[in-house]
Amino acid sequence: MASYEIAQYLLDRANVHDTITKVPFYYDTVNIKGLESEVYGPSIEIDYTSIMGGSPYTVSRAEWIEQADGLLHKFAFSQHITTGIVTNLPQPGPNVARPEKVTVHAQVTASMVGKSEATSGDAPFVQNGGLLEAELTWYADLEKQAENPWRITKYKYTKKWNKGSVLDITGK
Repeated sequence: MASYEIAQYLLDRANVHDTITKVPFYYDTVNIKGLESEVYGPSIEIDYTSIMGGSPYTVSRAEWIEQADGLLHKFAFSQHITTGIVTNLPQPGPNVARPEKVTVHAQVTASMVGKSEATSGDAPFVQNGGLLEAELTWYADLEKQAENPWRITKYKYTKKWNKGSVLDITGK
């Protein structure tokens, strides 16, 4: 068994953190290309049931990017914040293998303003907050290309509070 070195652990921790924090930044800047090339794995299990209803589902990266793009364009503005990120990596050591998957927990809040003809501040407005549970997978081929090798393959948001409804803005 190869040793999981401190330097590799710290790099993995930073790369996982970067991948998770790109989600809210890329959502709010509607950076669809960044989401596709830097954030999500080839397939993603999505669980937004606490805010959108339905059931968790697994889709290809291309399908998820298309869905996210459509949803993000329904907002005039949004601000997503992910904080308190806890990465469940094993501590480095001589008898510890580098993980190929890692789970992340975090706190998430979002404020979204719907598109509206109103100019007096009457546009639909939604806020919510909750907990994120994500799974990231390590891709050796990305690392060989000197890229951040960690991509999200599972993304679950559990709403804890809200004001308004995303459905009020999206119609879905």
